[in-house]
Amino acid sequence: MSYIMKKLLGIVVLGLLIGCSDDSSTSNKISLGSEVYYNFCSSCHDTGMGPNLDFNTLKFSEIVYKVTYGGGGMPSFKNILTENEIETVAYYIFKTK
Repeated sequence: MSYIMKKLLGIVVLGLLIGCSDDSSTSNKISLGSEVYYNFCSSCHDTGMGPNLDFNTLKFSEIVYKVTYGGGGMPSFKNILTENEIETVAYYIFKTK
């Protein structure tokens, strides 16, 4: 196989891998975020104790900040959730609520 053909094949394979990883990555983030949400957030946000997030208008970065540092009656989850859990629950809220 020529050098150019190997490079083209590598580019095609890389493109396929990137294309596949985006969908599974998004699905994985939503799945993990959903798990975190139902374990830590739903007891307030789905019962009326906290705001109903079904009408969320916050940006993703604002959700991350709010979950991390709390405020307005919401506790901080900085020392409870990992950075990855905070990002996935924020992504879940941003994409599905």
